[in-house]
Amino acid sequence: MNGSTGGLSIRRATIEDAEALAALARGLGTHQGDPVGNFSPSVVRRDGFGVAPCWTALIAERDGQPVGYAMFHPAYDAPHAARGLYLQDLYVCDDERRRGTGRALMAAVAREARDAGCIFFWWTAKQWNTDALAFYRSLGAASETVVAHALFGEALDRLIDDDPQAGRARRPRSRTRMR
Repeated sequence: MNGSTGGLSIRRATIEDAEALAALARGLGTHQGDPVGNFSPSVVRRDGFGVAPCWTALIAERDGQPVGYAMFHPAYDAPHAARGLYLQDLYVCDDERRRGTGRALMAAVAREARDAGCIFFWWTAKQWNTDALAFYRSLGAASETVVAHALFGEALDRLIDDDPQAGRARRPRSRTRMR
């Protein structure tokens, strides 16, 4: 999979892109007000290219320089009995926005979904990110108001530890903490 338009190319990330992916993810985290630094090059190599990769990433490059990325992983929708992809991250550097890079990345993820036999791909966006919401609307994306939930760190450990079905065997504690 390789696309190119006016100096822009989209390709699958490789292990050699670990530094670039970590840097782009820092840009996304900074933009979103999320933690930065956890997604280090070593984590990229381990989780994206190790024995059991957790995700796939596409890199957008303009004239050979990384300017954006999309990260996704398999998803499934039981009501439709359908395979899909979940877009975990989409990020385009500030000076690259409104140049078609985000659209090219989204089209490339859609192509990945279709090529894998998926009938959908989905993602979430923060309500305050009006630019992203407008961009997704311009693609024809359907929006549905949902409230996302997640358990991290101590809350995750508490749920596991308080489960009467788990017995007395203690598992390693979660290392991930919310800020």
